[in-house]
Amino acid sequence: MPDRKYGRGTRWRGGAPRRTGDRMGMDGSYVAGAAGEDAAASTHPLAYVRRRHGWSYQDVARVIAEHARALGVPMAARREKVWRWEHWGVVPEADSQRALARALGIPPKELETHPWPRWLPAHGGMPDGLPWTREGGLNALGSLVADGGSDPRGFPIADERTLLEAIADWDAAAAEAAPTGPPPGGPVLADASTRHAVERTPVYGDGPAVVDDTVLAWLESGVLGLRQVDDRLGGGAVWHRVTADLRLVLRLLSCGTQPRAVQARLLRVAADLAQLGGWAATDTGRNSAAQRHYLTGLRLAHTAGDRGMAVALWGGLALQEVIAGRPRDAVAAAEAAVRAAGGAPPVVRALAASRLGRAHAALGAEGAFRRAAAEAERRLAAAAADPGPAWLYWFDAAELAAQTGQSLLDLGRAQEAVPLLEQALAAQDPAFLRDRSLYSARAAEARALVGDIDGARALGREAAGFSRQCGSPRLAAALDALKPHLDLRG
Repeated sequence: MPDRKYGRGTRWRGGAPRRTGDRMGMDGSYVAGAAGEDAAASTHPLAYVRRRHGWSYQDVARVIAEHARALGVPMAARREKVWRWEHWGVVPEADSQRALARALGIPPKELETHPWPRWLPAHGGMPDGLPWTREGGLNALGSLVADGGSDPRGFPIADERTLLEAIADWDAAAAEAAPTGPPPGGPVLADASTRHAVERTPVYGDGPAVVDDTVLAWLESGVLGLRQVDDRLGGGAVWHRVTADLRLVLRLLSCGTQPRAVQARLLRVAADLAQLGGWAATDTGRNSAAQRHYLTGLRLAHTAGDRGMAVALWGGLALQEVIAGRPRDAVAAAEAAVRAAGGAPPVVRALAASRLGRAHAALGAEGAFRRAAAEAERRLAAAAADPGPAWLYWFDAAELAAQTGQSLLDLGRAQEAVPLLEQALAAQDPAFLRDRSLYSARAAEARALVGDIDGARALGREAAGFSRQCGSPRLAAALDALKPHLDLRG
């Protein structure tokens, strides 16, 4: 059976499952046994649907058979065929798809416009077709927190086509009159996942939540504090807290009627948390969760009228795509960040230009990288008179030097990368262990490439030492890149 591919970077390979408890079926196919029902082995969207509903392969087969009979189509309940759909990339027959769609509440027209498995509710990581309104943003947020911030074992949610569609939606929404804040009144929670998320959020007391300036200030300062924890300890230290705080903000937006100004600030807090959640997910190797947080945050930022946060969200998505090895998608997201940055404070525009430069470098477009890097440097220099939003405190000369140095390293310009990466290290706060480890590893790689093995080995040991205090898949990948050049055990 040849490999089948869904989206970019995700393959379902043929052959036998290798999990304890699997057995050979009578037709020669493998059937998952009791110990083989764990869907973690599969990244197919059908696996996500099964996990969310708590279904085994046999459960899916039974549900499909029941709904097929309701549609007037007799069908046997065979779990072997469900296993083949999920693991071999076999496309279900039309009757089975219609029956499963009926069970999941998916309109028949979705099967016509989205081929298998794109119509499954797992695709896109959030409900498709949501409007760029307060209701659409809250439904997306509800879907996100209902899953606990998204399953880290999930599949990549944004292939190139999906990402380009999201960018087109954003551009169309941004082209309309910019909202000054959410309309008065409480949100209409039309989506079932949103209602479920709100119902699962504990509320203490009998009356509606009262959100005043003091509560809002606590929430806003709380996000800033979480960012500073991330600086020191890495994304894994804040991941679960971000999810909990998003749930709380959703609850406050959803109970009672909040004044217009209060809703606007709550939406900004939610967008801020979603951006931090996307970064924490990127830092801990949860690519699908990162994309889902960024795309949800964009809806919230748009509804709140916060263009600066939208730039950070698009920029974060661009950097995540660079790290995930998808440079074309990174360029598309970074270009959306640049468009969103029009009229923003200089530091916000510097961030957008820096992300665009990093994306072009990953694509190998050196000329475009150098133009974007020069623009970022010019904008950051102008930020001395206008420091911009408080949440962007971390984007300074050290961060820009580090990003430019990493871009040069990606382009094979190690000689130019060395001074920039070491400049970033010298200027970096010693308490920022995660970033110091990453920059040390990249500087070590650059040193090795220019022939300074002793300098590379010293920086590599420093990076390895920091990484033991603040682990991250990104750090592990950077350290792995050193192995062809030097032995850190020496």
